[in-house]
Order: sequence, then structure tokens, then C-alpha cells
Amino acid sequence: MGDGMSRVSIGTFSLETSPGWTLSTVILAGPVDDTPPEPSLLQGPTSRRFQRNLVATMEEVAEDETPENYVRRQVDGLGKARVERRQVGDPRKVELAGGLQGLITEQLIVGDSGERVHQMQLVCIRQHVAHTLITSHLEGVPFDAAREEFEQMLLSFR
Repeated sequence: MGDGMSRVSIGTFSLETSPGWTLSTVILAGPVDDTPPEPSLLQGPTSRRFQRNLVATMEEVAEDETPENYVRRQVDGLGKARVERRQVGDPRKVELAGGLQGLITEQLIVGDSGERVHQMQLVCIRQHVAHTLITSHLEGVPFDAAREEFEQMLLSFR
């Protein structure tokens, strides 16, 4: 490893970085669904089967930041970017390992290929870093079948 370099490793991914670089996004791809989505779940053409996924981002935030305010700013940003988004249910406060507090929200969005995607999102703030974990699957039966798995994954965050 070179002078002043740090190694970032996650699973089989590993590389050296210069000082000042931080890990900000992780994307986990789930298995490809065995069955194609029903045409009613799509608003446009799609050329491949949907892969449920989990995206995790980390962002340094102010000392007084709260999960509720952080989510509100995210939603405002999506609105300004004209992303089709609809809140599902009420946000839910959760307690994670070690007493860490989090906020789970759910939303429906329209994906890049026109698919209607249901997301479950966890936001928690630890040591001035907002951690956002977003699980996604197609709206309806596909998401409902993955709901328990998604919630277990989110609640396991430390």
C-alpha cells in the first residue's frame, strides 16, 4: 500500500484510496426474479427482469441533524428533480442494535424504465453521518413477497 493510502474493502471489492476519499454508496443486487413482471406493473417497455436491490449511502451531516429532517430534504430534492414519488403509510421510528435510532419510510416511485417500484428506506444518523438504506422491488406482489426480507435486512443495520 502506498504512503498515506487507505484500503476500502467490501466483500470481493477492494482498492486503495488517497487521503480524503470516503465510501459513500453501496449497492447490493438481489437475485433476478424467476418470473417476468405483470404488464400492469410497467408504464413503459422493459428489456430485462427486475432485480430487487438495496442501496446504501453515507453522507456527512450537521451535528443537530435528525432522520426526519434528512428525509424531508431528500423528498424535497426528489420533487425538484421531478421524480414521481408517492409516500406509502406513515414514517416509523425504530431502534437498532446498540440503541441506534432510525426512521423507516416507504414510497412508490417510477423507475428509469417506467416500472413502478416500491421502496422501504431506513435513515439513521451515527457520528454525524446520515446512513440511508433503500430496498426496492416492483410494486404489489413482488414487493409484498420481499417485505419481510427487506425489513430484516434494514433492522440488522449497525
